[in-house]
This record gives sequence, structure tokens and C-alpha cells, in this order.
Amino acid sequence: MKALELFATGTARASDAPRQVRTAARARAAVATGRPLVWHIDPTNMGLLADIVRERSPSGRASRTPGASRTTDSATITAVLRAVDEAPDRTVVADEATLVPTLRRLRELGVALQLSTGRPYVLPPPAVDISTNDLCGLACVMCKNRAPTRDPRTMAPTHVRAIFTEVAAWGVTRIALTGAGEPFRDPEMLAYIAEASALGLRVNVTTNGFPVSKALATELARHTVSVSVSVHGLTPAVHEAIVGVPKSSANALRAVRRLIAARDARPSKLLVNVSTVVQRQNITEVAPLARWAKEVGCNGFNVQPVNLQHGAIEGERISRRDDVQLLSTLWPLRKDAALLRTMSADLAAIGKLHPRFLNVSEERLELFQRYFHSSSREALGVSCRVGETFLAVDHRGAIKPCYRLPWSRGDAREVSLRMVWNSAVYGETRKMITACPLTCMNNCFSRG
Repeated sequence: MKALELFATGTARASDAPRQVRTAARARAAVATGRPLVWHIDPTNMGLLADIVRERSPSGRASRTPGASRTTDSATITAVLRAVDEAPDRTVVADEATLVPTLRRLRELGVALQLSTGRPYVLPPPAVDISTNDLCGLACVMCKNRAPTRDPRTMAPTHVRAIFTEVAAWGVTRIALTGAGEPFRDPEMLAYIAEASALGLRVNVTTNGFPVSKALATELARHTVSVSVSVHGLTPAVHEAIVGVPKSSANALRAVRRLIAARDARPSKLLVNVSTVVQRQNITEVAPLARWAKEVGCNGFNVQPVNLQHGAIEGERISRRDDVQLLSTLWPLRKDAALLRTMSADLAAIGKLHPRFLNVSEERLELFQRYFHSSSREALGVSCRVGETFLAVDHRGAIKPCYRLPWSRGDAREVSLRMVWNSAVYGETRKMITACPLTCMNNCFSRG
């Protein structure tokens, strides 16, 4: 059945009410009969499309089956955004910032999103990860970010602030000020948090706890920010064996308590979390650490398995490279399977008692056990959507689709993130990611 195409040459003037009524009637009739509808969207007609879609989906949800694209009942509705490819890596989407909130709702109701260039339109990621420095004083066994001196190629504060402004205008709602280094070793970090919050961005920061003084905790409590302290064991011996620095356990746990005390000393929108990475040394300590975090008053507990995979580019495909040396020392052994099951069961019980405290579901905890048994994509039955849900800028300005892949898609100091995001080049990047053999199990990795 041939699609009904509307507004290809633009929208009627708002004062031309009869034409608007006729157009709406044609669209409703097409949807009612299952005829495909192609709607060239702009700020003046998106409200009408939203009304038609909601009328057709009174439940407010799109009907979905596993592996199928979203549809609104029997009709296929496609919203087309005007776009111009200025270069292979630069695409300008008209009125994007204005359209994004409605486009998110339309997609949830089953509307397909497309560019006038013919490519699918991908909504802005829910968050952008920005690394402002690469300095870190720890020597974590699972991490190689150990720069003792500041990289001279690090982005200037003006560049970082320009990224904040761009992502806020783009429709992104959250930023993570983390990445390669310890965020609070950047002297601008508190100012960054305040400025990003003023732009309406929710800010997440991950720290090792060393820089968190009482004064810093008090200042953080004045802002809308979520701070996660990395703790990898409840006992000092376990945590310090993993991070490689004496007294790091006392510092990390003290940082958690200082942040909670500052949060509770006054009305505050500060959220305090503990984050940990599951590996051979700390399997038996993860659940006790989660219980401790809840008992002392943390808002959340984040857990993910150790990641020892990296990608290598070979032509137009990604190959998987495991760090065999680290696997031999950090990966749980087969004899640890019972301990992993106990850990998962204990965490699941905590999650049931305290909904929304854990960042993982029971299903994901079960997936962790399978991941440690066999981490192949086939064994886990997973796919990666990081090309749609994650975007990062490292401290040198490199635009990263994924920290595990050895490429950049431009320099954020020279090209707009949103122009890159829906460009032809980034479309090819997504195709490679779809076929990527890595099973990172990071928080940005999700089942498709």
C-alpha cells in the first residue's frame, strides 16, 4: 500500500485552519485503514501528529514483539526530519532542539524516525560522558589510567563549557563528568558542576574518594549532583589490593560518610552512591559492601563485572582482544561459581527490600554469572545498543562511541557533537558496533 506523505513542501500557515483540518482528517483516515503515513515534521505540525498518534494508541504505549520494530497498531507512521549533509561527518538537522522532547514521546508510541537524507534519525543519547582530565593517583589492577602529570593536550575549560552548552541545547538531560581521571583533581570541577546544573543538566561524578574533604562535601551538597565513590571491598585488605594504594580504603569509606553527612546537614539534592567492580578478589565482599552502603545512608549501589576486552579495527569490522594476562589474575575461576551465585542472590534480596537502590535487575545479575562462565555474545544472547545510548568526549576532545574501541569520530573542539551523531560516518560506526563481538557488560551495555 502506497504511503500517504504529508507536509513534504512545508506546513500550512497556522491561520489556514480549514487546510489543517483537512490534513488531519486525511492522516486519521490513513492510520485507521493501516495505510503507511509519512509525516514531514517541523515545530508547527508536530503537535498535530502527536495528537493523532495518541488517539491511535490510547494506552500510551507502542505494541512491540521481541526483535520487531515499533509500530502503532497496524499503521506504520514515519516522522521525517529535514536534514542536510554538510560533509560525511557533519549533518545538520533542522529544528532538532525544539523537536527532541516530542520526538522521544513519539518514538515510545511507535513512530519511526527518519532523516530527509534517507537514513534513520537517532535521538540524542540520554547522557554524554565528558572526561576533563586524565590524572589519577591510584593503580587499580583493572584500569590503566594512571597518568601522574596533566596531558598538555587536555581540553581547555572554555571547550568543556562549550560542550555543556551544546548538549543542553541538544536535548540531552544528563552528563557524567568522569572518564580517564579523578574528576576532583581538575580545579574547575566544582564550577563545572554548578554551570552544568544551571543549564538544567543532571550531573554524575565518580570519584576514588581521596579528594573529598569536608569542605568539598559541603560544597557538593549545595548542588544537584550524583556522586559515586569507587569502593571495591568492605575490608581494607581487599580494596587496597585492587587499587594498589595504602590507606585508600579508609579514604574511600570516609568520603562516603562525609558526603552523606553534608547531604543530611541541610536540604540537599546531592545523591551519594557506592560503585564497585566484581572480580576474583572481591566476590564475597560485594553484597556486604552493598548492605553497608545502605546502612550508612547511601542513595544507590552500582555494580558491574570486570571488563577485560578491547576492540581492534580490522578493515570494516571489529575484532575482540582479551587481556589474557589480567584474565589469569582477575577473572573468577570455575570454582568461584557458587560464590557468584551467592553474591547474586544476596544482591537480588537487597534489591527486593530496597527497590531502586541497586543499578541492576535480577535478570542482569543472572547475566553476570553467565558472563563469567562464558563471555561470548552467542552464549549470553545479547546485543549492544551503545551506538544509540552512549557518547563520550575524552580529555583531548576526542568524540568516542565507546571507550573499548580504538577510534574517535572527530574532535569536539572542532565539530559539533550533534552534527556528528546523525552523520553518514556515524551511521557506518553504528553498523560496526551492531556486529561488534565485545560483551563488555558495562552500564552502557544493554540487551537489544
